Amino acid sequence: MLTKPCLLLFACPGDKGDTVVYWRGEARAARKDDPVVKLYGALDTAIAASHKAANVLPRPQSRVMRLIAFSLMELGFYLATGRAEYLDTATALYKRALKKAYSTAPEEPLRSWIACASPECSAVDEARVWIRWVERRATSLEGTEVVVKLLNQLSNLAFEVMRTLPHIEYRHRPVV
Repeated sequence: MLTKPCLLLFACPGDKGDTVVYWRGEARAARKDDPVVKLYGALDTAIAASHKAANVLPRPQSRVMRLIAFSLMELGFYLATGRAEYLDTATALYKRALKKAYSTAPEEPLRSWIACASPECSAVDEARVWIRWVERRATSLEGTEVVVKLLNQLSNLAFEVMRTLPHIEYRHRPVV
């Protein structure tokens, strides 16, 4: 049995560019170009990219990226329902990921830009970029300050994972 029987009738919701979106516990009709719909689209992509990165990484980096993905999912539940327990869970997952990342962080401080030098590092970078994109989308909506802060922390955490993977350090030297 199909999850969406409407597929057989060519009549699924959203066929005309509209949909129903859940925001802070309320269902409302929206166009596909609505800022909330765009936020959820970016969030879906960030979650998928984080899982993709987790699938190609060794432990403990894979676990960090999986926890980031789950934290993003909980943030989505929070945005849809407005229920604080989802935000609390998202934050707790972030803290677990942070603890794992801290245990593998390089000793030396970063003094340059980095460019990925492996498919694994690039997968993490892709997830990081999408998390930043979600952050930008969330910033455009009122009442999302706490979400924006956590998204910023999650993208920074993904960057820390990148530092543990093969990369090239790029140091800009000014021309004099």
